[in-house]
Formats: sequence, C-alpha cells, structure tokens
Amino acid sequence: MRTRVITAIFIILVTAPLCLLSHTVAWPAFVAAMSFMAVFEMLGCVGTRGKAAIAAPALLMAALFPFALRYHSAPRDMLLLFMIAMFCYLIYLFAISVFSHGKLGLEAVFSSYTTVFYIIASFGALVLLRDRDFGLYFLILTLYGPWISDVFAYFCGRLFGRHKLIPDVSPNKTVEGAIGGVVFCALAAMLYGFILKTFIGEITAVSYGALALIGAVIAVVSQIGDLIMSHIKRKYGIKDYGFILPGHGGILDRFDSVLGVVPLVVILSELVKGIQLFQ
Repeated sequence: MRTRVITAIFIILVTAPLCLLSHTVAWPAFVAAMSFMAVFEMLGCVGTRGKAAIAAPALLMAALFPFALRYHSAPRDMLLLFMIAMFCYLIYLFAISVFSHGKLGLEAVFSSYTTVFYIIASFGALVLLRDRDFGLYFLILTLYGPWISDVFAYFCGRLFGRHKLIPDVSPNKTVEGAIGGVVFCALAAMLYGFILKTFIGEITAVSYGALALIGAVIAVVSQIGDLIMSHIKRKYGIKDYGFILPGHGGILDRFDSVLGVVPLVVILSELVKGIQLFQ
C-alpha cells in the first residue's frame, strides 16, 4: 500500500505540471509516450508484441497520432485519416492471418485490433480535449476525475462494502464502493468548479448542476473502463499489464479508468453545445 501511495503522488507531481504546460509540445509528447507504452503493454498481453508485422504499425500510429492532432491545421481531417488508417490496419491484419497458414488466428487479429484502436483513440482524445475552449480545465477534470472516483470507491468499499460488484472480473470491487466513487466524484467536480470560479479570473460562471452530472458520468464510465481492462487481464491470465509504475503495474493499469472517459467527454462536448460548464 505504501508503494502504491508513493507512486500515486509521483504520478500527480508529474502530470500536474504537464497539464499546465499542455499548450506546448510537452503535452503531445507525453501523450504519445503514454500511448506507445500502453499499446506495447497490450500487445504483450494479447500475445502479438513479438510479431513485428503486427506491432510495428500499431506502435508507429500510437506515437504519431497525438502530434498529428496537435499540429495538423484541421484536426477533423486527421480524425478521418485515422479512421482510414485503422481500417487499412484491419485489412492488413486479416491479410496476415489469411497468409499465415494458421499461425495468426482470428482471435489474435480481433484482440490486437480492437485494443489498439481503443488505446490510440482514447489517448489521442486527450490532445483534442486540451485544444478546445477552456480545454485546460476540461482536461484536469477529465484526467483526475477517474482517479478521484477510484480512490473514494476503494475507501467506501473498505468501510461499507457488503455486496460484490462483479466478482468474476474484479473480486475486490463492491456495489457500495462503486456508489461512493460516483457520489464523491460528483461532489469533487462541483468543488472544482467553485475553486475555478473563485481563483481563476477568466472563469466568471460555472454550472454546478452540469458539473455534478458530468462528474457522476465520469465516475460511472471510469469504473466501466477499469472493469474492461480487468476483464482483458483475466482473459489472458496476467496480473498487471506492466511494471513501470511500482504498486500499480503498467501504464494501462493506471490509465485504464481514464481511457473510456476522455473520448466520451469530447463527444458530449460536441453533441451538447448548449451546456456550458465554464463561462
């Protein structure tokens, strides 16, 4: 537990300054590094990291996509190009499977493709989110909200947990812990809005109701994202995706709850233009 807490503090000390510098090249560079390592870990989990023909294109896309989103003059065009690239990657994987004479099965193709797509798209969304209006404040909320939910879900589960959530996927998670994570994430989002309105001059108004709602949504989706990654680990019989973060595991073990949240916030901010969290 002590190692886990020390590593968590280290992660905060690293990511907080990077958020403040997220208008510079430091942010896409950080996201690209995280995306690259996450794809590397996932390919190792599903057993295709040692196959260069599969791993090399995936790792290249993971490293380049965040830079392309930041520095291309039309990010929407880059999203279209990304979809085309991923479609070509799928056809490419199918072709390798067909001509491998059974050495690369369809399960490996599907596992590699879906997880790589999920990881690259989710990390890329961190760049898209930062480059929106009030992007820094959205980024901080979206990045730290899932971690706040994780922390309070853990402590609420330890104190009040009686009913297992999904024991065959994650035996330690409880219904009470999950509810606690949602409630405290919603409250933390409202407190975050109050702090911004009080201390940040360019924020003149916040919607506390909308912040509470998005905080609750972030908590729910982050817990689903965590369970998805736990489900994949159990499927492939591994405890952690990596070992780079002592007490946590790999990049995917720490960012699993964030990956599902970021694209959702980007999509919601596109679909619901009328809701202004910050003004």
